[in-house]
Amino acid sequence: MQMKTNHRLFTAAIIAASAIQGAFAQTATTNQPASGIRTNLMIEVTARKWVEPLQSVPGAVTIQTADTLERSGVQNLRDAARYIPNLTLSDFSVRRLTFPFMRGIGSGRNSPAVTTCIDGVPQLSYVTANQQLIDVDRIEFLRGSQGALYGRNTLGGVINILPRQPTRDPETVVSLSGGDYGLFTTRVSSGGPIGTGTAAGSIGAGYSRRDGFTINDMTGRDVDNNSAWFGRAQILWPDQGPWRLRLSVSGERDRDGDYTLYDLASIRERPHHIMRDYEGGSDRDILQPALTALYSGSDIDITSITAFQWWKSYDRTDLDATGADMIRRENKEDQRAWTEELRISSPAESPVRLADSLTLRWLVGAFLFDSAYSQRAFNDYRADAVSMLGLPFPYRQYDDADLDAYGASIFGHATITMRERMELGIGLRHDYEHRSADLSGYADPALMPPSSTTASENFNRASPRATLAFHLTPDALVYVEAAGGYKAGGFNTQSLPDQTTFDEETSQTYESGLKTSWFHDRLVANAALFLIDWDNLQMDVPLESAPGVFYIDNAGRARSMGGELEMTLRPIPGLDLFGGIGLLTSEFRPGSTSGGIDVSGNALPFAPRTSWHAGMEYSQLLSGSVRGSARLEAIGTGSYYYDAANSVSQSGYTLANVRLGISAGAWRVEGWINNLFDKDYVPIALPYPLAKSGYIGENGAPRTIGASVSRAF
Repeated sequence: MQMKTNHRLFTAAIIAASAIQGAFAQTATTNQPASGIRTNLMIEVTARKWVEPLQSVPGAVTIQTADTLERSGVQNLRDAARYIPNLTLSDFSVRRLTFPFMRGIGSGRNSPAVTTCIDGVPQLSYVTANQQLIDVDRIEFLRGSQGALYGRNTLGGVINILPRQPTRDPETVVSLSGGDYGLFTTRVSSGGPIGTGTAAGSIGAGYSRRDGFTINDMTGRDVDNNSAWFGRAQILWPDQGPWRLRLSVSGERDRDGDYTLYDLASIRERPHHIMRDYEGGSDRDILQPALTALYSGSDIDITSITAFQWWKSYDRTDLDATGADMIRRENKEDQRAWTEELRISSPAESPVRLADSLTLRWLVGAFLFDSAYSQRAFNDYRADAVSMLGLPFPYRQYDDADLDAYGASIFGHATITMRERMELGIGLRHDYEHRSADLSGYADPALMPPSSTTASENFNRASPRATLAFHLTPDALVYVEAAGGYKAGGFNTQSLPDQTTFDEETSQTYESGLKTSWFHDRLVANAALFLIDWDNLQMDVPLESAPGVFYIDNAGRARSMGGELEMTLRPIPGLDLFGGIGLLTSEFRPGSTSGGIDVSGNALPFAPRTSWHAGMEYSQLLSGSVRGSARLEAIGTGSYYYDAANSVSQSGYTLANVRLGISAGAWRVEGWINNLFDKDYVPIALPYPLAKSGYIGENGAPRTIGASVSRAF
């Protein structure tokens, strides 16, 4: 039955692709050849909100291009993050909970500390950070504080996901993947001209599903199965006078199984087996339309990005994470937001010439947002809770929250370049944010008196940045920079009575780096050293009165320092070697507490001392138009602690992946094995009083095997 369903889906995808291609290609006569692999020096980025070569950016930036993403089999942000030094994605089996930790700076269950921007639009919630990738041109990973340009919630960095823009060159690509654990994925991307004018459009859509990795021994069923529909549509009007307009709409519909959280000691002894009396699930729906308008003039350029964000989620889970019928939880959340960013800058092609050997590039802008968030959740304390937890009778504890926020920012950035060798950059941003909360809690039947809180707070912060860069040679850039970061305070939807609010978090980042290219660009090596100090660190703390529920607490001061090195080498045509390493030392400063516990001198959670990757990719023409390829890679993570108490840790582990492919004309076939040696590891765990070991966790993905076939039209 499943094979028949998959066949029907693939057939429908082929038919849809052909129909779309026909609509786009009404006025086209030829297809353009695909572009070749670009080197780092050829890649252009928008890390500083203007276009420039990657190797000219004075800062730690790593790029994953569309070509790299395809060759490495990356399907979502979690996959892409494994190649970035000092970036850890603390994510659950349920994809709505994904928390990036960059250089030790992490995101909690409130505003992120590492912000993901999709199509130029900052995601205001961690819930939408990890999405399926489709029609992506590149992902830019900006490490270090980006507050001067990107504002609030970028203390650790920014992840820019930029879509491939439509062109009038018609092309359609259909791909189909399958593998063990019931894996099935199909994707269709098509684009080309619209009508007889200059407008172009593109449509990308996909469906994916797989069975779960984890078995519930009480029922014999897998728990963490998932499925998703996702897509993006775009229309580009390139010549509306001096304006260039692009409308994009992206969305995703996820239907995930339950969390696989279980006693940590048990899942380490017997991976991917848990005990649950209740199997829940997690639904997530996301929609984001955005209108980008670009004006190119002789004196100024103007950029406007207007977007709406909407998402909702519905979680049902066995909160006690045991085989007993104690606690179940239902949680409904949704958020609606509007954002507007307006930038005015010097022309991209002609910086202001101040003197014969002195040029100026400048940018000023404003950002506005308005957000409305609501949560309706309850914990259902059931029959076993009476006997095992000492409750007088079963009851439900309801917690409702409405959180509204609006804000405005102004920012500016300028660089002065002297003799095309030395660059001085200065940036400053001021963020204002107003937050209000309407919180209420009650029990049914009434075991305790109801509670309600109505409050509001204003937050203001300026984030500066200064950079000095010098080209030692045309192929070597050295730089130093200092930057401030800021994360607004807010309100906990559930917490101790005196922990309803938490204060803003601030940081100071100092970085130096060297970017080089050697042997006619066949070797590219980039290195960076950094030191970060921050105050009022916002930390997740478990709520003892409600197992599995966390609140935000200000832990005090912390510091992290370390370095990063990334290299790519092409020793001979067709062979690419790549690798990177991140080194990190972090600690809480004296006087820091988390949940009332002194954590002074402890390491930060989810901050491994080392993170590295290394690999090779070889491509060889076999005969005629037939080309073979092979990719081998290893991804290593050093040991790290799960929480601020440093009571339990994950030891270091290495994952190996293999991909083999063959292409002929428009066809390509690939096979892969991820986690080749079936390494057992537990990437995330939480303190939990009902667990025998005091912690619950989730196993990482086991070895998976699959194959894919794609066809370009």
